[in-house]
Amino acid sequence: MSHQDKSMLITFSGACLLVLVFFFLGVKPYEDPNPEEEFIAIPVIQEPLEEEEVKEEVTQQQMQVKSHQVYNASELRNESRELFKEEDLIRKAIEQQQLESVEDLEAENEKTLEEHKKSTELAMAERKERIKAQIEEREKERASKKGNRESTVSYNLKGRNALRIPNPVYTCDAIGSIVLDIEVSNTGTITKKEYNKKASTSSNGCLIDQALIYASEAYFDSSSNASQKGTITFYFQG
Repeated sequence: MSHQDKSMLITFSGACLLVLVFFFLGVKPYEDPNPEEEFIAIPVIQEPLEEEEVKEEVTQQQMQVKSHQVYNASELRNESRELFKEEDLIRKAIEQQQLESVEDLEAENEKTLEEHKKSTELAMAERKERIKAQIEEREKERASKKGNRESTVSYNLKGRNALRIPNPVYTCDAIGSIVLDIEVSNTGTITKKEYNKKASTSSNGCLIDQALIYASEAYFDSSSNASQKGTITFYFQG
């Protein structure tokens, strides 16, 4: 190759290089050398922020989990409250039932005791009536037997005659003789009478009372003596 050929090759290569440069730089070789500036919007391609998205997704999941946990905790508390309410109602119902059972048992016991008391009082009253009737019947029989008992009477009053000395029909459950010291007026009535223990063979109070009663009904004939002492003896036989 000659020297002239080399020079042409170099010139052509330089021209091609300039065209390429102008092409890439947006400057055309035949345009105005002072063109207006143009701005080409080069889109910014953002690389996907995988790490941040992953963090955000993880955070959202955590928030969802926390929200779910809060919801579960709230629901659990509500369920616990309901359960406690039910248990409290059941407990109160059981206590009320036990209280009613105790009250019913106490009422039943009181009723039973009252019925037992009434039946006991009725039985005691009936028993008293039977005993009373038996005692009255025995007293009647005893009085009837005693009323049929024999007795005699004697007196000692010098110079005087007894106009009336009742023979006692006594009801005492005893026997013996009762001697009474007496004082008789001039008209024949007994003005004083006393129980003579030494001369009597019995100190039974019932016999003494009977003798004093019957002696009050005795009287003698009249006398010139203003007062005269003597005795009356009642013999109570079986």
